[in-house]
Amino acid sequence: MDTRTIWRIGAAVILTSALLPQFAHARAVESKRMEHAKDLIADEQWVRAIDELKAAAADPKETNKDEALFWLAHSLNQTHDASGAIETIRRLELEYPASRWVKPARSLRIEIAQRLQRSDVLWYWATPPTPPMAATPPMGPGPFVTPAPMPDVPPTPAAVPVSAATPRPPAAPKAVPPPMPASPKAVPPMPVSPKAVPPAPFPPPIWVAEGIFPDMDLRIQALARLMPTDATKVIPILKSIALEGGDPGEGRRALLVLAQSSRPEARATVVDVAKTGPEPVRIAAVRELGKIGGPTVVEDLLQVYSTATERVKYQVVTALALRDAAPALMKIAQSESDKRVRDVAIHTLGEAGGRQQLTMLYARASADAKRPIIVGLFNAQAEDELIQIAEREKDPAVREEALVQLRLLGTPKAKAYLARHR
Repeated sequence: MDTRTIWRIGAAVILTSALLPQFAHARAVESKRMEHAKDLIADEQWVRAIDELKAAAADPKETNKDEALFWLAHSLNQTHDASGAIETIRRLELEYPASRWVKPARSLRIEIAQRLQRSDVLWYWATPPTPPMAATPPMGPGPFVTPAPMPDVPPTPAAVPVSAATPRPPAAPKAVPPPMPASPKAVPPMPVSPKAVPPAPFPPPIWVAEGIFPDMDLRIQALARLMPTDATKVIPILKSIALEGGDPGEGRRALLVLAQSSRPEARATVVDVAKTGPEPVRIAAVRELGKIGGPTVVEDLLQVYSTATERVKYQVVTALALRDAAPALMKIAQSESDKRVRDVAIHTLGEAGGRQQLTMLYARASADAKRPIIVGLFNAQAEDELIQIAEREKDPAVREEALVQLRLLGTPKAKAYLARHR
């Protein structure tokens, strides 16, 4: 799946999440014209859909003009009329600023900006200026309050002079101006900082109307679009969102962008977040690590495991199963002191194909660890090993557990064994 397809899927997810709660109600009050327009969109009849949607947007009786404007912008974009789509999005923002269709429309604008290589627009949405603070009204003079009479108190004693032995607090040092040069010609020029870079030009109003500030979802989407060209700037911003953001959902979305990058520094950032981030974000980072390729993923996951919380440990075990990392899971099963985590690691070891490791564990397992190992052998489809346990195990309860797993397994060899030992 190429990058363009991945980001289109992401935009579709944003659209779906934004619209799903109101979808049923919107369908209930939909006009015939809007129904026809959506049928045309489903058939990718963009030009005919544009005519219907323009008529709907101009109809004073149409109750879903905001929705009509969104689908109009979408259809215009499909016909490669970017300017018409952008103008329609701006109209939607100005006429219906509270509409639920504004956010997916802005997502569409980010997609168009990337296609047109408008990095200034993308950077505005990625790192927007801080919204202005609401002005605090000036405090007017309050009503005059007569002070309460002071109680009779003895006069304040005169100030005691400070003893010479008691040091005074040091006074704040005064800035001493540098000596003036002897001649005006000797005055050096003011140094210019090499880091003083002029700010990027503000996008024209057709792209960003005054007073519009993107939310975090749109910021992350814009950063994702900038990743292929400005990764060195984008990665630290995404890391900051993942580590310092107050919303775990935002952190997870930032991690998804980092994990989909092939750059080594993006991968290193995911590992760092998995070790040090808030617990919900660490879990998401481990989940993404499990999907990343490369020879060091297993070692990275074991490093995360060494300092993980219980919930993060469960996720590491699951991620190792995806990596088919039987030796790493064996190490966890042997060293983990938490019985619940250990049992999950043993079950997962079977899914990772660790038949040999499970057999070694069973040979020296305590009674309470034998059942998890039998379940692990079932997960590994290890019919021979289960039959051996059923033949040799002296504990009736454990032997019965092996027979149960063989019945569930249902392979020809398991069925034949069960038929002979009814």
